[in-house]
Amino acid sequence: MSSAIHGQLMLMGPWIELAFRFIMYVFCGFSMEIIFALKGIELCVGVPIPRRVPGKYLEGFVSLYMIPIHGFGMLFGFEALHFVIQHWAWPVRYLIWAVTITSAEAIGGYLYLKVLGFYSWDYYRLSPYKIFRSGLTLWPLLPLWGVVGLGLEVYSDLLRYLSPHVSNYFLK
Repeated sequence: MSSAIHGQLMLMGPWIELAFRFIMYVFCGFSMEIIFALKGIELCVGVPIPRRVPGKYLEGFVSLYMIPIHGFGMLFGFEALHFVIQHWAWPVRYLIWAVTITSAEAIGGYLYLKVLGFYSWDYYRLSPYKIFRSGLTLWPLLPLWGVVGLGLEVYSDLLRYLSPHVSNYFLK
């Protein structure tokens, strides 16, 4: 391989790392949403959510509109904040993640509502525990987002460790 081609391929490395982490964040987000949608969401909403099929089929649900939230939100929001607070005490990080992720959910929902006319978790409107009148997020989710944030720290660290290895694999 000529040095010019090798140099061009090496420039692809950071993009491959970002693409890998983007895909893995979307996969993780979709997986968490589908699993949580089985029963957890009804506990948080406080009312039954209309389903297409009987509960015995364990139908979860997720929207493709969540791809930018999971991918870009984690890459450019979560990773950046995690870098700043990673050495802080875990109770402080827990509180930061609870407030930050809840705020991100509300802001993302508001933007989707203004741009698309809806947001994919609009079934929150049914809940007596909604934080905003339109149900952009829920009070019971606040502590759960803190736990999710602490768990995602470990997942994010793993992906950042694996990213160069994935890039090197594709650039061989």
